[in-house]
Amino acid sequence: MSRSQFAEELRSLVDGLAAAGSPDLWDSLVDLDLPRIGIDEERGGPGGSLYDLLVVVESLAGHGIGVPIVEASTADWVVSRAGDLADGLATVVLLDEAPDVASGTLTAELTSVPWARDAARLVLCAPGVAPLQVDLGDVSVTVRNVDNIAGEPRDTVVLTATPVTSVEGAPAYAEVRERLALLWSAAVLGAAHGAYRLTRTYVSEREQFGAPLLKIPAVAGNLARMRVQLVQADAALALAREGGAVDIARITTAAAATEIAQIAHQLHGAMGITEEYPLHRLTRRLWSWRDAVASERRWAESLGRRAADAGESGVWTRITATHTEG
Repeated sequence: MSRSQFAEELRSLVDGLAAAGSPDLWDSLVDLDLPRIGIDEERGGPGGSLYDLLVVVESLAGHGIGVPIVEASTADWVVSRAGDLADGLATVVLLDEAPDVASGTLTAELTSVPWARDAARLVLCAPGVAPLQVDLGDVSVTVRNVDNIAGEPRDTVVLTATPVTSVEGAPAYAEVRERLALLWSAAVLGAAHGAYRLTRTYVSEREQFGAPLLKIPAVAGNLARMRVQLVQADAALALAREGGAVDIARITTAAAATEIAQIAHQLHGAMGITEEYPLHRLTRRLWSWRDAVASERRWAESLGRRAADAGESGVWTRITATHTEG
């Protein structure tokens, strides 16, 4: 079976699960082992590739669904590279610098920890050291519930001399950060496509003065702007997926998220802010996810530094090589 055939089967499966609207969707995803796609069978996963996981992430996001698939899949991938996987939800956090764990314990207050209230384990990744694993059920751990603007858990976790385990042999910090960035790019792109589809349907069906809103030049022009953003983001993610610059994908999808959310609400008018209408489930996630891992500005700074280090000839070689491959 080719990669594209398998991807379409995965997309259809996720679309079917999402359309069913089950409150136990996450349990269904776990039962099908979808959050562990990309982890080898001998490590406790179902096999498959990162490409397949990106399809699942993008498809779920396209329905405005918020589940911990990015965090859980990454945390399990980190642990699986060093040993066997355990049952229960795992989540992951990136730290700017390595914590002091010389005593075998960690005392810290961690903010914006995804899904901590529901997780059994937390994986901490920092530059220059092996990842650390924390049992969130330990008596020394306190979790304070905090939600992002999409209503998803981004909790505060207080560790007080909490035992930690070093995950030796796991991927380095930069590799984990890049994987998270790629997965979040796919999530943002999926939500952006969902917002575009919903908006296109709305302006095609909603009439004013006996004609669809789409017949109004300004409306058609704004819809075209949304489509241009999507084409650019699709291309950036495709390049990153094949080993290209992940920072470009994050910058491009973040920019698309901002403009698409804005235009979607403009074209929907008052309808776009009603609770029963599904647009807010997509746009609130676009606003929440666009800066996951790092802000658009930080990714731009990173890209600028790489370009400066490469020099004029290096940048030109990369641009022309990318153009030739495309």
